[in-house]
Amino acid sequence: MLRIVNAAGQSMFHHILSEMVNNQKNGVSLLRVSACYPQLVLRPMSTQHDLPRHPVPPLKDTLAKFVRSVKPLLSSSELSTTEHLVKDFGEGDGQKLQKILENRARSMDSWLADWWLTAAYLAYRLPVVVHSNPALVFPRRHFQTEEEFLKYAADLTFAALNYKSDIDNDKIPIDKMGKEPMDMTQYKRIYGTCRIPAPKCDKMHFSDPSRPVQHIVVAHNNLFFKICVYESSGEIISPGKLLMQLKAVVNASQKPGEAVGILTSEHRDTWARVYSDLVKDEVNRRSVEAIQTSLFLLCLDGPASHLSAPNVATLAALKIVHGGGSKGSSGNRWFDKTIEIVVGREGEVGITVEHSPAEAVPVAMLMNYCLDFLEKMPKSKSGENTAAFPEPEKLQFNISSDIKNAIEVAEHNLDNLVEDTDFLSCTYSGYGKNLIKEFKVSPDSYIQMALQLAYYRLHNEPAAHYESAGTRLFYLGRTETIRSCSIESVHFAKTMLDSKSSNEDKKQALLAAVKSHKDYATQAALGLGVDRHLLGLKLAAIENGMQIHPLYRDPSYVRSTHFKITSSQVAGKGNSVMCYGPVVPDGYATCYNPLGNTINFGLAAFKSGHGTDVKAFHDALMVSFDDMEKVMAVGHQTRAKL
Repeated sequence: MLRIVNAAGQSMFHHILSEMVNNQKNGVSLLRVSACYPQLVLRPMSTQHDLPRHPVPPLKDTLAKFVRSVKPLLSSSELSTTEHLVKDFGEGDGQKLQKILENRARSMDSWLADWWLTAAYLAYRLPVVVHSNPALVFPRRHFQTEEEFLKYAADLTFAALNYKSDIDNDKIPIDKMGKEPMDMTQYKRIYGTCRIPAPKCDKMHFSDPSRPVQHIVVAHNNLFFKICVYESSGEIISPGKLLMQLKAVVNASQKPGEAVGILTSEHRDTWARVYSDLVKDEVNRRSVEAIQTSLFLLCLDGPASHLSAPNVATLAALKIVHGGGSKGSSGNRWFDKTIEIVVGREGEVGITVEHSPAEAVPVAMLMNYCLDFLEKMPKSKSGENTAAFPEPEKLQFNISSDIKNAIEVAEHNLDNLVEDTDFLSCTYSGYGKNLIKEFKVSPDSYIQMALQLAYYRLHNEPAAHYESAGTRLFYLGRTETIRSCSIESVHFAKTMLDSKSSNEDKKQALLAAVKSHKDYATQAALGLGVDRHLLGLKLAAIENGMQIHPLYRDPSYVRSTHFKITSSQVAGKGNSVMCYGPVVPDGYATCYNPLGNTINFGLAAFKSGHGTDVKAFHDALMVSFDDMEKVMAVGHQTRAKL
């Protein structure tokens, strides 16, 4: 089950809360989500109306968990101050805010959903590229000819359209946690969806179910083409017709166009200003709307010979995450689009995801569906009649001198970001989830402890560590934070690195750390974590004009939400992995796909970070897995050594 999802959204609200407070004082509320996020009415899948609503945890429980979670990050004097602040908050403002939150929960489908969407995504002002958008990298392909390249792109498009049909017709199975059904709303939000830049708080475009979208947009050589993908009967057009359309696109775009799409990689306020100027022109407005309303983008990429990477997997990840900058395919994107399917001439395939409307689960399931579909797909019929089908429509742009200058600035800024972000796609080949299960421990918790050990090994201190837990047991559920750094994880790391500790001591420390993590993960999935509740209390204070309690300025809160490790498990079919950037300048991003006998990782850090080094972190992680196996293998004889 895909329980753990991408963590890039967490910590974003910390960058904008001060602005929220200032705007509250000026009579402008960024929390009034209706101003920037139009209400979306969805026809729920079966059982959705029966799902419970997201709970408001008991305040006392949350504060107790909070204090315990921050102990590894504080000195004894700091902890004493924190305990005093927590007591004051719990006996005073916290109780008032708790009642506000409970009243909100009684009157809404989800007390959290709109707040989280706004604070974590739409009001976040850093570029979506690297900072927010994850990229799902498919198993690599090998194209011998352009015909093979385009045929694969056509077949993949056909598969993705079939998945949408299954979603629309409620044919996909309801996800479950054990026997409990999970919310499926996010599946309905990934097609025909686009983020729209606006000052201070972006907007979202969602397709209208009563007016089905008929087209996709194909990008090639920085040029965009609108393609109708349905017959007049409503049937999806055949793979053969799709192939003919893609050939027509390539023939009509032999020379690169102006890189309009790279504007979507800009700082959100910058992009909002440029966007306002861009769409004043009627031709531009129609072209932009065609992109925004399309079911998804298909990006046909050329080679990126300027990029260098330690291995082909990392090279593919770079192309999917950011496109390689101005000299690569970054202009061949519209990063605001929820789904951008990327197919590169050199065999890289993946999906770039704008994160606002959904987590990784629906996109990972889209990938799995497509890969299965392609394996079973019969060969296209030869001699198909395509004469009557409309040609692709090239989307025109009138580029003023101001827009051209903005494109050049965007190219420069993205190139700097590309240069500063160090990605590494890698595989731990010593063992995978099969052996970990033989140890009778949770593979996810075990991997999380390997990350904790690697960081401590490298930096000689614990780090606030985010793992994303899905809360889709609840209607409109999104995520909760698993605080993977714990008293037990730090004791485990210290014990493992202490040469005087026995193997049995190390094993018991590992088992205790794994248990602590698994217990917290279970609570988080039930909506009983710390972070979303504390966020809700803080936003309730802002929305009601109350002073924010000093607890939120205390080192305990600041340090424990400055996540130097952001992590997520995205289990996918085959040799796939998801990648994204760190959420803090001095942090690491770690996404992983546990396979039977190996574990795929997408690691990232900023080169300009304070002491972060993605290669050193990789090395420490690999050694940590080796050491943990040695500890757990004592008395365990099921694995034959080669």
